[in-house]
Amino acid sequence: MGGGITAESSAIIERPVQDVWAFVSDPSNEPRWHTDILEIKSPVDPPGHSPESWTVGATWLVTVQFMGRRQYAVEITAVEPMRRIEITTKTGPVKPIATYAFEGTDGHTRFTRRVDMPLGGPMRLLAPLMRGDLRKRNARFVQNLKELLEE
Repeated sequence: MGGGITAESSAIIERPVQDVWAFVSDPSNEPRWHTDILEIKSPVDPPGHSPESWTVGATWLVTVQFMGRRQYAVEITAVEPMRRIEITTKTGPVKPIATYAFEGTDGHTRFTRRVDMPLGGPMRLLAPLMRGDLRKRNARFVQNLKELLEE
């Protein structure tokens, strides 16, 4: 991706793909393992209510603690049950695309989280500074998920 950053991390989780999918595809679980997220909510739902799974076309408001505390709108741009979820950031200075991939192997799951962060204009100058941090954070989130699901 020209002028951008890509970070990809994987882990084998000692749980069947159905269990990992059920946990990850429930938006209310996202802050439990993706620890930059402070809150996630659907802007069209009443306060305190959250649909139980990501659906294509749904837009969510996500409050994160990254480069300050900010709220972004994200859209679910792809869902292939038991295989893949794609989440595209629609607002903010950078608009990363996160892809969660699930691969079942002998009762375990290879979970991969990939982030593609396009950087244009002056933001391209920050790429060398952001690259290492994005990769470390991404790896930490995947490890958090593994530890949480294997408890």
